[in-house]
Amino acid sequence: MTDEFVWGIFVVNVSANFPNFYPVGLYSTKESAMKEILSLPRDHNYQLLQLPLNRNFAYYHKKNGKLVGMDSVSHEHFHFKDEE
Repeated sequence: MTDEFVWGIFVVNVSANFPNFYPVGLYSTKESAMKEILSLPRDHNYQLLQLPLNRNFAYYHKKNGKLVGMDSVSHEHFHFKDEE
């Protein structure tokens, strides 16, 4: 199986426990996603995640078994809302 990915743009409005964001777009290339991020309103913060296809990337807490995050997912933060 080859590694295939999509690039997801997520809005991040609050600092809270996982999940603290929601998706607003999926793209087949990072370049397309970056172009879109730069055109989005700057009154929100965003994350760009490289999400693998056909693979579960959930991360569960080893002691209590709760879903607490994502494993092996590359992401970048864009803190537009925090700009002065």
